[in-house]
Amino acid sequence: MDWAKQAAVSPAFLSYYYQTIYPAETLHLPPVRGIDPPRWATECPFDEAFVATIPNGRLATSNCYVVTPDNKRLLDVELNCPLIDFTALPEPKHIAGTVATLVWGWNMPSHGACTHNVFGHWFFDLLPRLHLLEQSGISIDKYVIGKLSHPFHYESLAMLGIPLHKCIQVEDSDFHILADRLIVPAVPVMVGKCPQWASHFIAKRLKHDQQVEKKSGYERIYITRKDAPARFVVNEEEVLRFLATKGFREVVLTPLSTAEKVAIFSSAQFIVAPFGSGSINIAFCEPGAALVELSPITVVDPYFWKLCAHAGVNYYEVVCGVEQPPKAFVGTDNIVVDLPKLAHVLQLAGI
Repeated sequence: MDWAKQAAVSPAFLSYYYQTIYPAETLHLPPVRGIDPPRWATECPFDEAFVATIPNGRLATSNCYVVTPDNKRLLDVELNCPLIDFTALPEPKHIAGTVATLVWGWNMPSHGACTHNVFGHWFFDLLPRLHLLEQSGISIDKYVIGKLSHPFHYESLAMLGIPLHKCIQVEDSDFHILADRLIVPAVPVMVGKCPQWASHFIAKRLKHDQQVEKKSGYERIYITRKDAPARFVVNEEEVLRFLATKGFREVVLTPLSTAEKVAIFSSAQFIVAPFGSGSINIAFCEPGAALVELSPITVVDPYFWKLCAHAGVNYYEVVCGVEQPPKAFVGTDNIVVDLPKLAHVLQLAGI
């Protein structure tokens, strides 16, 4: 916004460089349910969601820098990364026309760190930027996006009507692009982590605008992370035996198509899930459903609580112990579930 004000010759030209799509707001969401003390406030501020237009704008490096013609980086769409510091760049590759950036976060194939490959970031921090672009009314010639490699990439883009021939896939750590007009939508996580407009967009376009048939037998589901490298449930066999007595079935999300995930979560009335990207699918639940989230005590993150509130889903948290010794990286601890505690919370949820 500061750069746009400086770039505009007069206030009358400001709207060319900067459009406010959603104004800043503060929401008061329902409190967390369960037996643990609440770990975050129910007041949630969200910054305004915008679309910026940068004539002769550049996009560069694994940090996905957005650079203005006067060599200023737009920090409000940038995720800092201490791993790589580029001091030199190749000459920019010119791309004619109007180019929108959908890359954000880290694009470091050589380090195995690509934000767009994380299921949760793809669906809630990258795809909703398309909604902001649509609302801006700007016609886009090309979209810059990370290298597509997962089925959910292709499936979701097809469901949203984005043709692959309009996508410029970036797979290098040191890319450098110069566009005639670079269009930069705000990043959902940076305006307030799971804003309501992002949730509603995903639900509308991937569920309500599609022909979704509910699946019988998925009314009560447990989402396993047994195929994940971190934050899986250590005593999952015990948890599954207990949940089976309550009519729950185990669901492994990774091999399922996007349409199958939408159908399953549309059918679910009760979900038990360890904290993780799979709970993004809560956006597809019917109002009145319930999520019981198994949260490691070392992670305090209201993301899925917010998502539940936006979707009309009741949220319960079970704060869990972690496998010892704790992991070196924050947020990667494996989970140990206290079964009597889980049973108590399920009872509160009506199970």
